[in-house]
Amino acid sequence: MKLYILPFDHRSSFIKILENPNKKKVEELKQIIFEGFLKVYNSSKNKKNLGILVDEKYGKSIIKYAQENKITLCLPIEKSGKKILELEYKDLKEVKKINPDYIKILIRYNPLNIKENKKQITILKKVNTFCLKNNYKTILELLVPPTKKDLELTKDYDKYLRIERTLVAIKEIQENIKVNIWKLEGFREKEWKEINKIIKNDSKIIFLGRGESKAKVKKWLIESKKIKNIIGFAIGRTTFMEPIEKYINGLITREKASQKIANNFKYFIDLFDK
Repeated sequence: MKLYILPFDHRSSFIKILENPNKKKVEELKQIIFEGFLKVYNSSKNKKNLGILVDEKYGKSIIKYAQENKITLCLPIEKSGKKILELEYKDLKEVKKINPDYIKILIRYNPLNIKENKKQITILKKVNTFCLKNNYKTILELLVPPTKKDLELTKDYDKYLRIERTLVAIKEIQENIKVNIWKLEGFREKEWKEINKIIKNDSKIIFLGRGESKAKVKKWLIESKKIKNIIGFAIGRTTFMEPIEKYINGLITREKASQKIANNFKYFIDLFDK
């Protein structure tokens, strides 16, 4: 099993790059990203390995196309830009109208934030019950940001503390819910091995790009592909942000932007497959 996702469920981050943000403009930008995905998808011999992660708010027409053409669809159900998990859908039954292949939940979870985490676990349990009842697979995107205490302990949180906090976060979360796929930040090979030891046997992992440079994401990818439970990636902003910004600023055409996105996406696929 392999899973290469082009995620463009970003909402608040899209608004930030636009001078005069409006729904039609965001929908247009998402359509350009999707056109880039389709360039890779349509020429792929392993279409089942490719998927998109897109929101209903700005990607309704994309979702419809994906459903009609049996493209693997991942749907985010969290509100965008929130420090503490909130659900986009008040009634999760609304998700059944879309009927995605995967339900994605993003959570910012540092084990030191005990009070906030209790609230988040309660929400995760609600989602878990819904998914198990309706046979939906879950992708849990786990971000483990530093607390003030973490930053007092070290100037380089990523190097010295993030893995430790992530391991505890994974243990606490999987005690409460079933996770089909963990969507995690990039780590070094030895750290991935530590993660691999604690995730449950039926769980898999994909890694995210965190909007980092192509060179840094390449390094993470090379480290991750050595780990058996890592089946792919979900690299979004590193794939599409530069072409999208150039398009917004009138430096390249729509076609050129979508082609650059396609090239970036295929670059990471080829690198993982080698």
